[in-house]
Amino acid sequence: MKKCLLQLVLLLSLIHTVQAQEKVDSNKVKVFALPLFFYSPDTRFGIGAGGITTFRTPVSTQPSSVTFSFAYTQRKQILAWFPYQVYFGRGKYLSYGELGWYKYVYQFFGIGNEYDNEYLEKYTAQYPRLRATFLRNLNHGNAVGIRLAMDNFKITQYDSSGLLLKKNITGWQGGRSFGAGLVWWKDSRDNRFYPGRGSFIESSWYFENKFTGSDFEFSRLNLELAKFFTLGKKTILALEGTAVVTMGNAPFFNMAQLGGTRRLRGYFEGKFRDKHLLLAQAELRQEGFGRFGGVAFAGMGTVFGSAGESLEWRPNGGIGLRYQLDKKQKLNIRADYGFGVKSQGFYLTFGEAF
Repeated sequence: MKKCLLQLVLLLSLIHTVQAQEKVDSNKVKVFALPLFFYSPDTRFGIGAGGITTFRTPVSTQPSSVTFSFAYTQRKQILAWFPYQVYFGRGKYLSYGELGWYKYVYQFFGIGNEYDNEYLEKYTAQYPRLRATFLRNLNHGNAVGIRLAMDNFKITQYDSSGLLLKKNITGWQGGRSFGAGLVWWKDSRDNRFYPGRGSFIESSWYFENKFTGSDFEFSRLNLELAKFFTLGKKTILALEGTAVVTMGNAPFFNMAQLGGTRRLRGYFEGKFRDKHLLLAQAELRQEGFGRFGGVAFAGMGTVFGSAGESLEWRPNGGIGLRYQLDKKQKLNIRADYGFGVKSQGFYLTFGEAF
């Protein structure tokens, strides 16, 4: 399912930065906000506001952040979401995830690689969302914890001649998706917002069934790896790989997906979805003059339904512009133009893709 970060194709507003003066353990709470006027094929014209708050809790060596966004579109869509990453307990604990509420017109392109580039159907869904991971930091960058997730998915409109109904695809009537899982990560990045060296590994096992309160029954293994290299004083090479394996019968809106602001920029989010996913991405990041910088990126990814299925890899590439909101913490606004096979997209959001 779409992570619900808007694909912003037109920004006609002036960035307005506000830095709050209150302190947490001698560190300023900083608020960066911007009004939005945007257009995308998903939303048409829309207005809203978005921003990010950063702060440091006592003793923590890493910054906490809360992103906030609200939008109303020409298609009468409402999107409100609050991704967060907060350290607490004197830096021993970390929680990250997302709270949100959405009423949105989504696009469904089919499951797997068998459908041509022109096929799509639309459906309207509204739902609250909860994503919450709680980790206990151990030693040497290791952390372990639990994950909770919930979508109470109500489909209010759908295409009566589309694949969702005709093929009786799991989840076409909506349903409650509620599950839990275990998470381990190892993090040696020198900066969470803009790493210049180090690596990041996250492995998780997640499951849903009637005992967790879900209408669906499936489990998922997820592995994400990222490595960062400093090639020069202002040049960074970032590499990332992701693998997803799903067992059971996941609803279509919770399948592994490619596309959007993070996984294969240049394709609609959810353009390709199935039980399993493989993805590799590379990005060359260059700091420029003052607060501005640029990137070039490329990647390949695929989705598939079974181990014996032939893989069809989808390539992407693109360039991007960076504006550094906070020089000390290296927090950027990111504007990316990505392209794929007969597909393209423009994205504006806070923070790097990986």
